[in-house]
Amino acid sequence: MMVDKLAFFDLDGTLCDNGPLSVTQATFAAIQKLKHENVLPVIATGRSYYEVHDLLKMLDLHTFILANGCYIVHDDQVIQNYHFPINRIKEVLTLADQNDDVVGYFNQQGFAISGMNPVTRGHVDRMRLTHVPINHDFFIQQPVNFLNLFIMNTREEIYQTAFKNQLSILRYAPDAVDVMPIEISKAQGILKIKKLVGHSNIETFAFGDQNNDLSMFSLADYGIAMKQATLGLKQRATYVAQSDHGVLEGLKHYGLI
Repeated sequence: MMVDKLAFFDLDGTLCDNGPLSVTQATFAAIQKLKHENVLPVIATGRSYYEVHDLLKMLDLHTFILANGCYIVHDDQVIQNYHFPINRIKEVLTLADQNDDVVGYFNQQGFAISGMNPVTRGHVDRMRLTHVPINHDFFIQQPVNFLNLFIMNTREEIYQTAFKNQLSILRYAPDAVDVMPIEISKAQGILKIKKLVGHSNIETFAFGDQNNDLSMFSLADYGIAMKQATLGLKQRATYVAQSDHGVLEGLKHYGLI
């Protein structure tokens, strides 16, 4: 398809307005209309491929940024599959073990967690996860794209201080943060896709709700924050939704549908 504009969508709390990894019929129709208007819809999420492949197939989307930029696909071609260095994982895991915190290891085929505690159990229940593999040494046996730490915000400073200027630690849920190398982000994924589309000045729109969407908002021409978005994201936004269907509201506000 000819591409005149790019629209990047976070999933949880943003595009998925019908529950986890589920969209309303109106949102489905909006995504299809974007394509007919030469607006390329691109998923930009912290989720991995094993979680979202059914949704991508249903929406008929072939360009996406997963794992917060670790895994990038354009027109069904993998253009980036970043692997987290094992020595750095060991550093994070050592600090987590010292503080009785749990680490999550994620790649595009699956995940495991290093243990289980009440905070992690709360996260698992809220995300409606029914099978959670516990494998402290998962990262030795399989490549890992990125990490999670299951911690409340009162513990975030421990890791921010220990890995300052080394790792990006961004909250995506009340009880969990993404742990990424500082050179990997959703914004970096946007830059790669803009280059592949063919012109760096193409107009871009980003839709999100959490701080792991800040990098997108810093790069996109227009940032649309959901009604329930974090204060930091709302402050960076060019438009803040007032309804519970912020994607549809934002698309209409900017005349994209």
